Amino acid sequence: MTASHDTIPAPAPAVAPERRLPLVTNSAAKAFRLCHRLYQFRYVLGVRPVATAEAMRFGTSAHAGLEVWTSLDSAGRDERLDRTLAALQPAPGTEVDAIAQVTVEELLRGYHFRWQDEPVRTVFVERQFEADLVNPATGAASRTFRLGGKMDAGVEALAPLGCGAPAGEPLLVEHKTTSEDIGPGSTYWQRLRIDSQISTYFVGAQSTGFDAAGCLYDVIRKPSIRPASVPLTDEDGVKIVLNAAGERVRTKDGKKWRESSDAASGYVLQARAETPEEFRARLRADIAENPDRYYQRGFVVRLEEELRDGMFDTWQTARLIREAELAGRYPRNPDACVRYSRPCEFFDVCTGAASLDDAQRFRRAETAHEELAQAEPSAAAHVDARPANAPTPDLAPLPF
Repeated sequence: MTASHDTIPAPAPAVAPERRLPLVTNSAAKAFRLCHRLYQFRYVLGVRPVATAEAMRFGTSAHAGLEVWTSLDSAGRDERLDRTLAALQPAPGTEVDAIAQVTVEELLRGYHFRWQDEPVRTVFVERQFEADLVNPATGAASRTFRLGGKMDAGVEALAPLGCGAPAGEPLLVEHKTTSEDIGPGSTYWQRLRIDSQISTYFVGAQSTGFDAAGCLYDVIRKPSIRPASVPLTDEDGVKIVLNAAGERVRTKDGKKWRESSDAASGYVLQARAETPEEFRARLRADIAENPDRYYQRGFVVRLEEELRDGMFDTWQTARLIREAELAGRYPRNPDACVRYSRPCEFFDVCTGAASLDDAQRFRRAETAHEELAQAEPSAAAHVDARPANAPTPDLAPLPF
């Protein structure tokens, strides 16, 4: 039988959609190096604590202000400062620590006056990237992961900068806050020589067409001063000291009021907590007197061999992540349970005192990397499906 011209053609073969590879970001790699179980909770299971640690809230707020400040390089000085401080204000109804709020405002105010005259032109702020994760030994791209991240800013120095950055060259900017000593020659700056994040961002910048000559590493040190106690005084300005019975104490000769404590005698100097505005004034004065203690910038470069070493670090970390995925095992690191005198956000889960299913304490993230704009599959989506009782595969030749 002759085929009719009206015959419906056979459908074309289905084309499988291109699989998007999970990302390895600096945050994910850092979490894995710190504790494999922490990485599993955050980036495989996508669990986040409902409550945010004060240190993280402080860093997030400062970063938001720095983003605005950097973007306003062509604005007037007053406008730039006003809009930066406005970006630090919490949303209506949000509970904040008043001292922490004052601290971040004064640090950003001081930052403005410290760097407002630097001859720098902003090229971009908050640029996201995805790039091949390349094996430095072979030049081959990973078939398992891609490199991802978000750069704080890119700038051009219009004149040579005090930190050594040359004029006319594209520069990455990385903003940081820290409690460490940031003086020249300190351990903080020495450690940057082996910081894989900087190496990763050089690769990421190049993938977006921004071929950076170096990184302007921009650091703000958190204050070491804390809210103080303010002695209570009478109408004559004399400090008030009470005994255990609550009676005011005189000096031994009885001629005037005592103004100092004596624990052995039970004498207590009466005091109140310093108000946020009193602390603000004291912090502002300390920043004005010691600007170099609070603000430092460094010019960080990567020689070819240094960049290669940094990318080897990232490549090997990614291999270890893949091994953990294939084995389905993420060992705990008890040495990382308490850092900076604070327990890990998942400490109670690991010790059996809490459950990840507790909605009062934990939530499920929509994406593995919430700091990035587009959703991407979590690492768990890439683990080979196999029965629970299946033997662990041979990890020697990784499908990487």
